[in-house]
Amino acid sequence: MAITLSDIAEKAGCSINTVSRVIRGDPRISETTCKKVKDIIELLGYIPNYAASSMRSKETHILGVLSADSANPFFAELILGIEETARKNGYHILLMNTEESYKNECDALRTLTGRHVDGIISIPLYNNTETTKLYQNLPMPFIFAGRKVLGLENHSILHKDNESTKEIVQYLIDNNHTRILYITGPATISNSLDRLTGYMAALKENGVTPDKSLIIETKGHIDDGYSALNQALKFQRGFTAVVCFNDLIAMGALKALYENDLAVPEDIEVFGFDNLDISQYMQPRLSTVDVPKYRLGEEAVIELLRHIKDESIPYETKILDTRLIFRESTKRTHRFMKK
Repeated sequence: MAITLSDIAEKAGCSINTVSRVIRGDPRISETTCKKVKDIIELLGYIPNYAASSMRSKETHILGVLSADSANPFFAELILGIEETARKNGYHILLMNTEESYKNECDALRTLTGRHVDGIISIPLYNNTETTKLYQNLPMPFIFAGRKVLGLENHSILHKDNESTKEIVQYLIDNNHTRILYITGPATISNSLDRLTGYMAALKENGVTPDKSLIIETKGHIDDGYSALNQALKFQRGFTAVVCFNDLIAMGALKALYENDLAVPEDIEVFGFDNLDISQYMQPRLSTVDVPKYRLGEEAVIELLRHIKDESIPYETKILDTRLIFRESTKRTHRFMKK
């Protein structure tokens, strides 16, 4: 026989309404009452009927999340920030991976709309007519975490992709590098475009003519960095430094340099982007850009909930700070301590 709210209320010595509010995560319920009710729920093995409650309240207390690449640890930390912040606010998440595919993104948006989630957090591709139209017609609020969509930039929480890449290139130019290899990510995502723009701008501002042969586009994985670096060495492009779209590419590049008997940073300086946890355990330890991944997820949920509670609030772009982390893959090194 199914356990009901009435059964839990009777055993806890409180009202059905109180039990319902505990299940919804209402912060106004005292810790003592909340713990007592949750203990009884666990003891009785009660499973909430979210479908029935959502039909009554017109809310599911579920947030849809579209992640971009299940193989990239960057998104794991971002999603952790989303999930923990959602849970603190009485929400669950429904996660779908798009694997950087427009078709998958469209399918996921249609699925989440059909599930009547209360809002959507997406890590989207940049410019596609079909996905843009779907976002524009969504019946619920939505936020882009760490990326943007052309024409819908005000829905985004971003980090300083352009500015940080300019800082990297400026450091390298100040260190007498003019032949700087740039291994970029796919042109279908806004981060790639913004970081490439920063790379090009820094060169031009320093009177260095950009050389297209020093720009290699990849999909952003470790093996891409390995292949791109070997390709650049094969065609003898004469570079003395490497800037990578992300840490994964940089890790592949480090392996290729090692196998070709090139010392880092003595022969070639290498810079990544994202500050993945593993980057500080590479040999040599990787210089990179620290992106606040957990906070990005946290801020995305907070902003989305603001719009769920009041859909009349205008959307506006928010930008989180980043910072350069110098480790042993560059000649300049600073120890970085996590706060």
